[in-house]
Amino acid sequence: MTYDIGIGRCMEIGEDTVVVKLESVMVERLSPGYPWQRPGTTTLRFKRDLCSAARPPQPDREVFVDRAALSRKTMGALDLAGNGKTISVDLRALLNNLDPQPSAGPQPKGGQGSRKSAPR
Repeated sequence: MTYDIGIGRCMEIGEDTVVVKLESVMVERLSPGYPWQRPGTTTLRFKRDLCSAARPPQPDREVFVDRAALSRKTMGALDLAGNGKTISVDLRALLNNLDPQPSAGPQPKGGQGSRKSAPR
């Protein structure tokens, strides 16, 4: 199954890389147990080709990565404190505890008068 995963706000788009300000849940997946920092301080740099083809990165917008691209070992540079000191992380960890729900499917159309009563 393939789908896109939103991971945070786009801070920078380079020729080959993207820098994202991570959501706290994504920080926890990449660095479990790391002491909480101020929100908005942790960034992640990774290869731009991991981004969704359907929703390419745009400045100051949510960045979506392709789930299938994360299924193989891919490394990124995590700056936990926002101070320029990075550690290498395996981006497959972003998939931890990620179990998408199936779509609800088509909803019936019509207003109040279009309901049929169940047979008695």
